Amino acid sequence: MNQRSVNQRTVNQRTVIDDVRSQYAEVAKSSLSNDSVAVRSVAAAFGYSQDELATLPEQANMGLSCGNPLALASISPGEVVVDLGCGGGMDIFLAAQKVGPLGKVIGVDMTSEMLDRARAGVAKLGLLNVELHQSTIDRLPIEDSSVDCIISNCVINLVPDKSAVFREILRVLKPGGRVAISDIALKQPLPASVKESFEAYVGCISGAILINEYRDELLDAGFESVVVTDTGADLNAYANASSSGCCGASVDSTSNSALHDGLAAVMQSFDANAFAASVRVHAIKRSDNFDSKPSVKEVPMKNVQVYDKPMCCSTGVCGPQVDPVLPQFAADLDWLKSQGNQVERFNLAQQPMAFIENKEVHQLLGSEGTDCLPLILINGKIVSRKEYPSREVMASWVNATAAKQLLPVAKSGECCGSTGCC
Repeated sequence: MNQRSVNQRTVNQRTVIDDVRSQYAEVAKSSLSNDSVAVRSVAAAFGYSQDELATLPEQANMGLSCGNPLALASISPGEVVVDLGCGGGMDIFLAAQKVGPLGKVIGVDMTSEMLDRARAGVAKLGLLNVELHQSTIDRLPIEDSSVDCIISNCVINLVPDKSAVFREILRVLKPGGRVAISDIALKQPLPASVKESFEAYVGCISGAILINEYRDELLDAGFESVVVTDTGADLNAYANASSSGCCGASVDSTSNSALHDGLAAVMQSFDANAFAASVRVHAIKRSDNFDSKPSVKEVPMKNVQVYDKPMCCSTGVCGPQVDPVLPQFAADLDWLKSQGNQVERFNLAQQPMAFIENKEVHQLLGSEGTDCLPLILINGKIVSRKEYPSREVMASWVNATAAKQLLPVAKSGECCGSTGCC
């Protein structure tokens, strides 16, 4: 690529960034707020509970979410969390409650008007554990290896150079740090008319990339345990915050945004759910000793089998809520594989024959039902029932030294029920 092409690409990217900044500045200056029933309905459609929404300052929510990244983040007290494209501070305020006074939440946004909203919320709530910075998210004003968790909500799809963002995320995360992102990604290429639409770009649709491409970009940046999951949320929920409302019904007077109106018009022109999806993204930065593989002589290979309760997908990382133990357990299984062990995982809803073919598992199901699940077998012997063990415990079963635990493990390993994944 010649210098002229490089310069033209840079100019085009800056134009896109300036256009996005201008549109979101107008949204920030509008009267959209958490006081609006229509605006709250958008957030609720993408996974926020009424209890969460009730704790927010009115200026924090403008109906711009495409998911709830905190459902996957598994934030613990004392952690450092960064929100990329924090907007009015919706996820910042919820995360600040979780990290507590010993933790810190850093919000980054390129739009000064959005940060004004966030600062007003910080002042109203009297938060002392929040920092706000004005910056694009491909050049973060944050030190290397200083962050436990990165969250973001419907922002990365707006960035022209997504690989630069992923490299920055990797840089600022601590070894073993994690990514919990809600975003829009594509199931298939968009129609040309939508792809070229300015309203669709600033509305988080036409700047999105394919789901597989999203996953590959994270892997190429150097992340491990990458999971990109379609939540199945209805993208038409955005119409609720337009001036016409959903299906033409009027909404309350606080809902007035040219961005929402333009996006609603675009989405009426094609079936958005057939082409795009609200996705939940999880990834982990390799820890210092994650890639150290013992020789076969030091640690003989073991056969690890996991028999899960019936779940809607192979990992259970789907639906409006996520049990944080599930992505952690998936990462631990990846670690077991990296140590040279064979790992098999069976989901009762998708692979019932695997449960029938194992006589011991079949007998337990017959006598105890699904209450005995999950079952963990090492070399054909059941070693754990009813819970997902920690990495340290599994390491003891395969005679390995566990790497640093990558995510805090929840007490309950239940997939179904309150998690909503089934």
